[in-house]
Amino acid sequence: MRSRPSIRCMFAGSNTSMGFVNFFGEILEANTNRIFIIKGGPGVGKSTFMKKIGQDLLDRGYNVEYFYCSSDPDSLDAVAVPSLKVAIMDGTAPHVMDPRYPGAVDEIIYFGDYWDDDVLVANREYIIECTNRIKDLFNMAYSKLKEAQIAYDEWKGYVKRCVDRTEYQRYANLLVGKMFKNFDVLGKEGRARHYFACAITPSGIRDYAETLLAPGMNVYPIYGGPGSGAKELLRRVAHIAEWQGFYTERSHCPIEPEDLDMVIIPDLNVAVINIWEPFRSAVPKDAGINLQEGLDLSACFNEAKLDEESRRALSSSRERFLGLLHQAMNDIAQAKAVHDQLETYYISAMDFEKIEQVRQRIVQRMLKYGKGCLSP
Repeated sequence: MRSRPSIRCMFAGSNTSMGFVNFFGEILEANTNRIFIIKGGPGVGKSTFMKKIGQDLLDRGYNVEYFYCSSDPDSLDAVAVPSLKVAIMDGTAPHVMDPRYPGAVDEIIYFGDYWDDDVLVANREYIIECTNRIKDLFNMAYSKLKEAQIAYDEWKGYVKRCVDRTEYQRYANLLVGKMFKNFDVLGKEGRARHYFACAITPSGIRDYAETLLAPGMNVYPIYGGPGSGAKELLRRVAHIAEWQGFYTERSHCPIEPEDLDMVIIPDLNVAVINIWEPFRSAVPKDAGINLQEGLDLSACFNEAKLDEESRRALSSSRERFLGLLHQAMNDIAQAKAVHDQLETYYISAMDFEKIEQVRQRIVQRMLKYGKGCLSP
């Protein structure tokens, strides 16, 4: 039995310039034994339920993955135990999940079976008002993030004009050569798992990259913001690994969710990570990693290619982006405050003793998927 089980933290979804984007379907990779999907309103105890299950399994020596909620980063959206191939997740909006293989793999746990309808009906008007207000605030936040994306693209465009592509390709080739000692193909299909290591939350940017980098892992930082070519290089690394047949973990960027901000290749014990503010200001230092010489893309940047007007426009677009990002996070923070108020109406209606009994049964069912290598 492992004496010190590990905890990995990440986000299955994030608030982005494209709205709420999620990778809930990738919480478990493949050959899943069981997925429990919790349905119920706010404040019914879903996050506490999952946290207790995670702690029970940690206490028994299992490695656990926590998927935090980008709209309330102190709450959980899911817990997964890879060695047992089991997970439990919140299946309510905005990440509505329904069983894909009902009964055979997935099942619903409905917390509505443990609330008092009369209490909720008595607070009907307040519940409707709060729910609608939360929706409005998130719509406002996503509108600002879309505006921020426009400013971001302008910022990126000015930077691209200053990049010396010859120098960039030379530096990029050197980094790729360090990571991939040879280009032998493994003869199998490369697999990928997608998530967000960092997310836009009501309390600012929250980053869990530190928990995802294994001790002893060789980590190559790329220092470069919008337009520098950092995300282009991360895509290149991911594609080479996939072509060679390696499994990769791909963390997506909250402002550009189609692009990556980190790639981990476990079989090579390697990770490449983008460092740029405001999303990530430095390489995590407490993970026991082997920090390698990475790539500072400012070496490929020639600001002399911009005239004075373009320099002012670059600075202005950057400031507009940061300002709109901050405004969007304020809207999300207001939505959380209303959500906290909404939870109070449900908390007063719940029978938490019965929910605790359900939790204990779920833990025992999860443990049955152990193969004797860990003590239940």
